[in-house]
Amino acid sequence: MTSDKREMTGLRGLLSVGALFVMTMGAALAQTPPVKIGCVLPLSGGSAAVGNQTRSGVIAAVEQINAAGGVQSLGGAKLQAVFGDSQSKADVGVSETERLIQRENVAVLCGAFNSAVTFPSTEVAERNKTPWVVVGAVKDEITERNFRYIFRINNKATYDAREQLDAMELLAKETGKPVKRVALFYEGGDWGRSHAANIRKLAAERKIEIALDEPAPPNQVDFTSQLLKIRSAKADALILALYTPDQLLFTRQLAEQRLDLPFGVHSAGGGTEDPSFYAAIQAPMVAYYFVQEDWQVDILDTNKDPLLLDADKRTRAMLGYGMSAYVAQGVSSTYVIKDALERAKSADREKLRDALAATDITSGPALFTGYQRIKFDAAGQNTFAHGVISENLAGKRRAIWPSENRAADTKPVWPVPAWAQR
Repeated sequence: MTSDKREMTGLRGLLSVGALFVMTMGAALAQTPPVKIGCVLPLSGGSAAVGNQTRSGVIAAVEQINAAGGVQSLGGAKLQAVFGDSQSKADVGVSETERLIQRENVAVLCGAFNSAVTFPSTEVAERNKTPWVVVGAVKDEITERNFRYIFRINNKATYDAREQLDAMELLAKETGKPVKRVALFYEGGDWGRSHAANIRKLAAERKIEIALDEPAPPNQVDFTSQLLKIRSAKADALILALYTPDQLLFTRQLAEQRLDLPFGVHSAGGGTEDPSFYAAIQAPMVAYYFVQEDWQVDILDTNKDPLLLDADKRTRAMLGYGMSAYVAQGVSSTYVIKDALERAKSADREKLRDALAATDITSGPALFTGYQRIKFDAAGQNTFAHGVISENLAGKRRAIWPSENRAADTKPVWPVPAWAQR
């Protein structure tokens, strides 16, 4: 064999080895395993409507992230959402958390909306050293147990209560007409009782009298006796904390009885943030309702971010209606997790936990909830979380507090008209 032929043969060999190397690397990249995100949500039971909205937000964000190339620091790894149905029950939520950690081997968890489910489920995550991004649940103690792996993006109950009373004070300042007596009516679980406790404390500080303090009995089919108590209390305003099924029944019966409250009904989110609630109720029944919202409820009127509009479009395809607070929270939690994965450059639970603790987000889709920043304190609470207070005006919820979030054409009605004047 001549030297030229030997050189050609050697060159072909080198080219073959190079091609094999490129093919092998390409196959390795193509086979980068997905990063599993576990999310425990009430996909059935009393809070199913809310849980499925959050699920839609998670799915929309995962699809956006994967379409944009996945997690870049992990070689373009895709995200895979794995869901567990809590059925709105604490014991089921705990067992689903264990399943996602031990059998599905998720890198991180999110959920679980209901405080009564989230509180024990996050304890399971902490024990298994698996980071958990809290979605929706507001019970203060969730981030007050010296846990290392639990992080909450949204408000805790103290913030919700403070915002409701701050809004009343702002409207009183603008009109010279203050609230002096409030009635409390709330669901009897962790969320409702936590909210009521915070209202009591803050109301005492602001010299507002609690005229009635009543938890809702479980599985109630008639609120007539409770409405009679509220009427007899002669409160200026009513503060509610009810999940969707109870909120529907209560709202209908309050309207039927034409119960007048000079400064209206003030709901701490829950059912009154749920689009399925508004689809099932007659619009006049919720006129002038004040709602503590977990996002900028009229944000789509002004924010035309392509990713926000895309998430709204994807949500409509899944649910038949668009963005809500619960969809926005699902989107936000997923982008927070993606941000942590990029910085951790690993799906290792411990490294991901450290990256979450160092989170400091000031722009992008994680802030579609309406926050200006997401940064966790030592307890895992985002201290920059806040909501808005809306008032239902002419059939649409419009942000009225804080004043910076109020559109120029939004004029709060305070006090609210009596039923006979509507």
